[in-house]
Amino acid sequence: MDTVPWNSTPLVGRSSEMAALLSAVDDAKTRRAGAVVLSGDAGVGKTRLLDEVATGAHERGFGVLVGHCTDFGDAGLPYQPFSEIFGRLAGDRPDLVEGVLRNFPAIGRLLPAHRLLSAAPVPQEGQLDRAALFDAVLGAFTALSTSEPQLVIVEDAHWADDSTRDLIGFLITRLTSQRLALVVSYRSDDLHRRHPLRRPIAEWSRHPRVRRVNLPPLDADESRTLLHSLLPTPLPAEEERRILERAGGNAFFTEELAAAASMGDDDAVPPDLADLLLVRLDPLSDDARQVARVIAVAGRRVPHTLLTAVAGLPDRELDEALRELIDAHIIDQPTSDRYYFRHALLAEAVYDDLLPGERVRLHAAYVQALKEQTVTGTAAELAGHATRSHNLPVAFDARIRAGEEAISVAAPQDALKHYELALELFPNRDPDHPIDKTTLIVQTATAATLSSQHLRAVKLLRKALADLPPDAPRLERAQLLLPLADIALVIDQDQEAHEAVTQALKLVQDEPSSVFKAQVASLYARVSDALGRPMEAERWAHKALEIAQDVGQESAASDAGITLAQLRRRAGDPETAVKQFEEAAVRAQLTGDQAAEVRSRFLVGSTHYEQGDLLNAKAALSFATKRAAELGRQWAAYGFDARRMLALTQYMLGEWDEAAETARTDAMTPAAAAAGLRSVGYSVRSGRGDTAVAEEFELSRKWWDLDIMVPILGLQPAVEAYRFLDNPAAAEKLIADVTALCSDVFQTEWFLGRIRFSTLEMQVLCHRAVGEPSAAADLVARGAELLSLGQATVEKGLPPGRLMGVEGLAWIARLESEWDRLRWLTGIDPPTPEEHVASWQRTTEAFGYGYIYEQAWSRIRYADALRAAGRVAEANEQTALAAETGRELDSRPLLDDAGAGDTGASALTTRETEVLRLLAQGRTNRQLARELYISEKTVSVHVSNILAKLGVRSRTEAAAVAHRQGILD
Repeated sequence: MDTVPWNSTPLVGRSSEMAALLSAVDDAKTRRAGAVVLSGDAGVGKTRLLDEVATGAHERGFGVLVGHCTDFGDAGLPYQPFSEIFGRLAGDRPDLVEGVLRNFPAIGRLLPAHRLLSAAPVPQEGQLDRAALFDAVLGAFTALSTSEPQLVIVEDAHWADDSTRDLIGFLITRLTSQRLALVVSYRSDDLHRRHPLRRPIAEWSRHPRVRRVNLPPLDADESRTLLHSLLPTPLPAEEERRILERAGGNAFFTEELAAAASMGDDDAVPPDLADLLLVRLDPLSDDARQVARVIAVAGRRVPHTLLTAVAGLPDRELDEALRELIDAHIIDQPTSDRYYFRHALLAEAVYDDLLPGERVRLHAAYVQALKEQTVTGTAAELAGHATRSHNLPVAFDARIRAGEEAISVAAPQDALKHYELALELFPNRDPDHPIDKTTLIVQTATAATLSSQHLRAVKLLRKALADLPPDAPRLERAQLLLPLADIALVIDQDQEAHEAVTQALKLVQDEPSSVFKAQVASLYARVSDALGRPMEAERWAHKALEIAQDVGQESAASDAGITLAQLRRRAGDPETAVKQFEEAAVRAQLTGDQAAEVRSRFLVGSTHYEQGDLLNAKAALSFATKRAAELGRQWAAYGFDARRMLALTQYMLGEWDEAAETARTDAMTPAAAAAGLRSVGYSVRSGRGDTAVAEEFELSRKWWDLDIMVPILGLQPAVEAYRFLDNPAAAEKLIADVTALCSDVFQTEWFLGRIRFSTLEMQVLCHRAVGEPSAAADLVARGAELLSLGQATVEKGLPPGRLMGVEGLAWIARLESEWDRLRWLTGIDPPTPEEHVASWQRTTEAFGYGYIYEQAWSRIRYADALRAAGRVAEANEQTALAAETGRELDSRPLLDDAGAGDTGASALTTRETEVLRLLAQGRTNRQLARELYISEKTVSVHVSNILAKLGVRSRTEAAAVAHRQGILD
């Protein structure tokens, strides 16, 4: 366990902040785990406050675990503070760590000994599951807290890498009844507008177990108290006033100014803060100043062994210099084996004061020590020092190794940064380095894909191919074409995928059998299947299996086996296909083929979904999502698809709260994946009457080209929102835009989604028919066109031999029923009452496979037809069933159409209640938009909805009603 650091600087003020932090500690002791996010400017006293909190925690019987984030520059060491925590714990309490490793072996990858340059490389099949690592860290902290409650402190999160931020976010969402308190500190003045920590902090702060504590500057009285406590004798009033003005309530600046004054520098306050900080070094010996420079180049903290290797001083002189620095309060020694500057600002000032040549030489000394492995260090550290010392060949090699290490601990975002920096350094590599540029580009593209940055990967591969000289080796070109085809297929660029894999196939056709050749043939089969060419797909899938057998690596063509099962599914034998998918998943799991396993498990679920077996689909997709997360592929192809389809399945089954939770995004969600999940979340929100969905969907257009499922899934809830807003023109334009985009992407106007799109537009025509009787003829003419388009899509949209799924059949029935309704509403060639009733009865039954919401809407239209036919009792029965569904789903539009809608507070959506709460606090629309991360226009829509539901005419009245009815309690 960490020993509590002793600090001679008195803690002045901070009583309320201290109370808030210790309250979280006390809560943790009673099994109410929680987190505190501590912010404040540099030098304001965050570390000093945390020292005091750690002392208080120790006095309460807590173990204290402290980890620090370090500024490594462009790319750092993934999970660095957690490596520090478990590494220090292993040194102080090896018995505890032995038990932790026995129960949570994944923690072993975080121990410093496994991350050093001297550690053996982790083989590809030995890569760590991201979910397994996160669960292991949580499990380890939970296990440690069973013997004594734990306070975990992560300092300087403004320097945290992507993976550390993700892990912190994970821990926060899993805080329940553990005896655990988590404190995360960061510099608020470092968080510029595009700082990567801004979004995570916003996400963390929304969690009910997270408290925000901001450490403001000391007030005048507190600053004066601190100054008096630091000085042995009082200063003249004018000098004291100048110090307090210069310090501005910053505790560290106050200390430094007081120290400068106590050394007799009374003439003037230094005009530049860096000069002020460096004054502290002036009275020290040459050796002490040199050691301070060496520590500053290390990055604020440095192990004793590394310092010894770089400082170049005999042991005795080094010890004396260190003692001098400690006595002068320049550095501290929190543990027996490392030193650090008491404040990062001082370290930065010392570093910035170095001459360029000094900097380069000291970084080069660190490179020498780390490279020779005479001391311990990581590849990320070596890369940083090598870059700053202009030793670019070593920097290149270190970036490669750092990227591989990041991949091994399921940190693809950090691996991507290292690999991209390695690409920049490639011209400066050692000529004898074993990695070639093509391999590095493929590794970089793979890391980008695993980070859900598919477009970035595609652009990288396209450029690499364009840069290849005409006489480049055939295999080198094929090695770039294969991943390009694979990723293009994932983002629905089927034509590019086909062109790329066709070129790759031609390039390897004369090559002897190999694993790579089997992979090319296998992907060619998959692309052929996606393009609706089953015979070609089957031929090349078998060819891939033959090649793999020739080289004795049948697992190399596991993807081809999955494609054959997919062909079986499309040929009308889903039961056999499911069995083959399940078998393929087991084989892939045994051989470590993660991509094939996740694809197989996704296809099990999607096959059940296509057959209308939504309960089995939900179970299979849930398991596929879980396995993808365990394998670190939750944002890669099929892993993300499984999660999105799971949310969609839950939505269809009427499990709306579960669907919203599955589609929920947080700071760990890549932006592209977040857009994809929101497209499902729109359905739940629109179904509950949230008309702001329309505008939000319009704002998501930048993602439509990247992920065609975003507009396909988001169109319906947006169109419904526009109908609720009585804006049919916007709905029709949106349908036209998405239809044109899909026709372009799928290279055909007969894509199957067009059946549903035609139905949506037919519903808009029915909406217009009620309010625009003079346009009846034009509406019916357009309706006839839509009916023809939908029916033609049924005939032309399916490859030969492929059958329409149950959802498609339901939507074509709905299209025909909406056509009958349009003619009934306009009175132009209307169906007979019996025909109208029979049409809606068929549609209601067609959605009975489990699509709860659409069946309820069909029941309402069915009831309208029954009532018009004079069958009132039957109509009332259907309306009652629809209203019951509306109440179960909390669907205001459904209840309103069923004549059972609520008014008042009970009709408010969750977001509207949130808006009302802030509105009652006096927020303006602009303030509301900023706090809720939505546009002012969306806020205006919410406010209008709130006023209508509460039956009031002003914001003031709405606030009064809210307080009177206890809505905000």
